[in-house]
Amino acid sequence: MKKVAPFVILVVLLVSVSLVVAQGGLPGSGWKSGQQIQNVGNASAKVVFTAYDNNGSNFDCGEKTIAPGASDTYLTDSDCPVPAGFIGSAVVSADQPIAAIVNVNNRGTGAAAGQYQGTDGADVANSISFPLVKNGHSGRTTTFYVQNASTSPNNITAKFNVNGTAYPDKVYNNVPGNAMVVISPSDAGVPVGQGTGSLDVSGTQPLAGSSLEHQTSAAVGENLQASKAFTAADGSMNVYCPLYRNAHTAKGQTTGAQVQNVTGAPVTVTFNVVAGTTYGPYVETVQPGQSVTFYAPALTSPTIPAGTVGSATITSTGNVVAVVNDSGTQDGVQRKTTYACFGGGATTVNVPLAKEFAGGNTTGVQVQNVGGAPTKVTLEYKATNGSTLKIQSKNAIAVGQSITSYGVSTLSTDWTELGSSGSMAGTVNGVVVTADQNVVAIANESSSNPGASGQDTKNYEGFGQ
Repeated sequence: MKKVAPFVILVVLLVSVSLVVAQGGLPGSGWKSGQQIQNVGNASAKVVFTAYDNNGSNFDCGEKTIAPGASDTYLTDSDCPVPAGFIGSAVVSADQPIAAIVNVNNRGTGAAAGQYQGTDGADVANSISFPLVKNGHSGRTTTFYVQNASTSPNNITAKFNVNGTAYPDKVYNNVPGNAMVVISPSDAGVPVGQGTGSLDVSGTQPLAGSSLEHQTSAAVGENLQASKAFTAADGSMNVYCPLYRNAHTAKGQTTGAQVQNVTGAPVTVTFNVVAGTTYGPYVETVQPGQSVTFYAPALTSPTIPAGTVGSATITSTGNVVAVVNDSGTQDGVQRKTTYACFGGGATTVNVPLAKEFAGGNTTGVQVQNVGGAPTKVTLEYKATNGSTLKIQSKNAIAVGQSITSYGVSTLSTDWTELGSSGSMAGTVNGVVVTADQNVVAIANESSSNPGASGQDTKNYEGFGQ
């Protein structure tokens, strides 16, 4: 997990904010994005948001002042003077450390939604990786959004490896400063239905990136899975995934983890699921640049029982990165989400957006202990309306295990309230997670009572500090 540096510039990727037409490979219409910015510094932050189209033209989206620990939202279709059909990228800058997430959805047209981290300007790199690629695999396709994270022209090369086959490079020359390109597996000649794979992207200048997995074709998008790109600095021999489950709850929520080898030699990957009991080890050999899937129902010796919910730990003989896909069915509609696993932790983690029945949505914060000893976890919620809540886990969390904070308006028996000011019902919050051991965290937002037309579940990774 990366630390957020002072006077940070965040490079945030946007997807289409068109309200009427499909853009950037996504099915159906109505796609737009909002960006939640959290001040993780100790003083008020002045935040400036600038959007860029694919030609590098910029659009001033204004300045906002955000209190320490709090967060605010930029809605691209209302805060930014961009034309209908816009698809592009953005740069966010501030005079205090900040963290940001992007929420992509087609609300008003469909039920799809996904969230992912913006990229800290200190964490961009000339090479980025995506562990999971699909092109019409089981009716789903991954589209990639790669931003030139510099002010100079950038030559960008995409290398797809799907089901063990390396496809010819796809090159995008002279991408303008701060602009982005949309990359599809079909652009590189990957046939439909070839299984899963991975993508490596390189540039002559630094890059940032995100991926969106979606239905290959649909009149109206029902679900969306979003994740960030990885750099070499994200690779680790020890990787942690806070939420992993098999047929959990009546929704049947089930997880698969995709692990990519980011070294130049074969590696042995060992995968364990920690849910009170440890299930595993499950061991695979992965070739350079390739990836392997650990899908909960397919793991045997031992089998993971239905109803299991916990976390996962990954160890490897060389550096790897990983993403988790989680899916279930509610009211006859598939709910799908994705998050990036972590190569390390921090004693303070920032969560820019956590909802408590706001618009019918609630965010669960899943915290995993990745330190060397058991630890209690403290969460401080700061709502945009001024309400606050501070809670601590009643028991120490064992190494490798995780705990969930969900529905803090009616606090569960796992938590003790340390102090509060005002009701949390209906609030939108920034959350700060602290512990005396390193931890990682994800935020998982879902509809409290979605019905058949409710928004898809969505999650993103917390920011270590």
